[in-house]
Amino acid sequence: MSKDFLGFFSKAANTKPFLKMALEGFAGTGKTHTAADIAMGLHARIKSTKAVVFFDTERSSKFLANRFKEAGIELLVKDSKSLADLVQTLEMSEKEGIADIVIIDSISHVWENVLEEYKAKTRRNRIEFQDWGILKPTWKREFSDRLVNSPLHIIFTGRAGFEYENEKNEETGKREIYKSGIKMKVEGETAYEPDILVLMERFEELLTDKKDVWRQATVIKDRSTLIDGKVFKNPTYNDFSPAIEELLAEPAKMSEVPTGDDRTLFRTEEDRRDWVRSREIVLEQIENLVTMVVPGSSAVDKRYKSSVIYASFPQAGGSWEGIKQLRPEDLREGMQRIQERFVADGIIAVDGENGIAFTGKAVPDLAAAPAVPASPAPVKEEKAPKHAKKI
Repeated sequence: MSKDFLGFFSKAANTKPFLKMALEGFAGTGKTHTAADIAMGLHARIKSTKAVVFFDTERSSKFLANRFKEAGIELLVKDSKSLADLVQTLEMSEKEGIADIVIIDSISHVWENVLEEYKAKTRRNRIEFQDWGILKPTWKREFSDRLVNSPLHIIFTGRAGFEYENEKNEETGKREIYKSGIKMKVEGETAYEPDILVLMERFEELLTDKKDVWRQATVIKDRSTLIDGKVFKNPTYNDFSPAIEELLAEPAKMSEVPTGDDRTLFRTEEDRRDWVRSREIVLEQIENLVTMVVPGSSAVDKRYKSSVIYASFPQAGGSWEGIKQLRPEDLREGMQRIQERFVADGIIAVDGENGIAFTGKAVPDLAAAPAVPASPAPVKEEKAPKHAKKI
């Protein structure tokens, strides 16, 4: 492969060997304890010597303290529902080297707090349609983008809620609402940002002689596909380890590859005005060049100028009005062709230091040839003989 291409592309490699995992479910489905079990298993896997940070919105970390203590892992807790506190928690964990692993329990409360704080700041009781244009980009910038790009292993939980749709009842003719699925209570795309998404559920058998209660994990999404769609009863770290191993395998350093500036893709009203001004400037330069080199208005001069203009701007068909509609870059190319034509005809010479110099040679007389190539004569259609058979 050419080295020039490698300046733009990079070879495929695991440049983000960090676990990003989410567990969604209703209350009591085991999200917090499963997240803790995964964090402890991962802590041993990466041989971390740092604490695990627990961003606690439900004050549930007290039930995990002994488990982490028994595993010999320090558990640091931040009790808060604030997105600003969560951002600071991630920054401190990363930049201060406090932790390799962060648990967020639960992200639903953080999102709900963002909505409430926004309503308080705007002094309104509800979110208006136009408010999403502020809320969603803010959430993406402050949480989703940090989640994806952070060099931390992040596991977060989220409360589940039912999705509803409506359809027409064929018997009654009325529209009825029905449950169509389960979705994490958080900003729309957040649940699918991590590499692994798990649905946690609680099951029980209390009416039989052998009573049983268990939690079940269904893998909704797994980028590695190794455990995608699998179901685990009372899940542990080992159940998810195949996918986690794939995510951690063969880590590579991210190469610094320059990225394009998307701002150049947008055309604002100011850009349009600059574009029009640029076109007007080039048009004036073309007029000045032609007038300076061929200032006369004799028949010979007019024929020559017409020929030069047509040959330099064939897309405009020799029309000055057509030329005025061309893009500035096309006008510059045409002006370059005009100058090259003047040089080729020996009228001017171009000096890199002193610019254009006149040779004293008169413009050629193009009387013998039309300034604009004549259109080919129409071909006379021959009529088929009367006895000819039509095909």
